[in-house]
Amino acid sequence: MSYVLTWFALMVLLALTFGSSYIPMGPWNTVANMAISCAKGLLIALFFMHLRHAGALLRIAALTGVVWLALLFGLSFSDYATRSISPAPCSAPR
Repeated sequence: MSYVLTWFALMVLLALTFGSSYIPMGPWNTVANMAISCAKGLLIALFFMHLRHAGALLRIAALTGVVWLALLFGLSFSDYATRSISPAPCSAPR
């Protein structure tokens, strides 16, 4: 029964993601869709990957993967945010 309820919750979140694409929210659309995708990922991890009843070592391994992914995204964003706009060398004026 929990699989059916989890599947139903995932379908509701999918419908919310689809519906939010038609609502003009500006930059908040990305924030809302990221929150929805995090909720979907949490449901999948807890119920389909059985992390809800898993041992401590498996939970630590899953958390380590999430922390590593956040670190990679953070470092990539910091590289992107600190770059200056410059023309490509092949299109520089002579």
